[in-house]
Amino acid sequence: MINSEGPASAFSIFAGDHFKPILWKADFDMEFSSECLYCGKEELRGYHVEDERGVAGRVAVCPTCFKVNATY
Repeated sequence: MINSEGPASAFSIFAGDHFKPILWKADFDMEFSSECLYCGKEELRGYHVEDERGVAGRVAVCPTCFKVNATY
């Protein structure tokens, strides 16, 4: 059932968010050789994370500006 807040399984971390590894319970997953959308650094790190509602997912984060570039 979908309530007014949307589906219960929807991941709430989006591109452009500042990375909050402690709040999101992040674990390193992999490295990407892609350019950051925000600062141009040519390295992204992937993390398996859990958002504040306990929904799990994966994000690609820039280690320089700490912004989420993508979810995967």
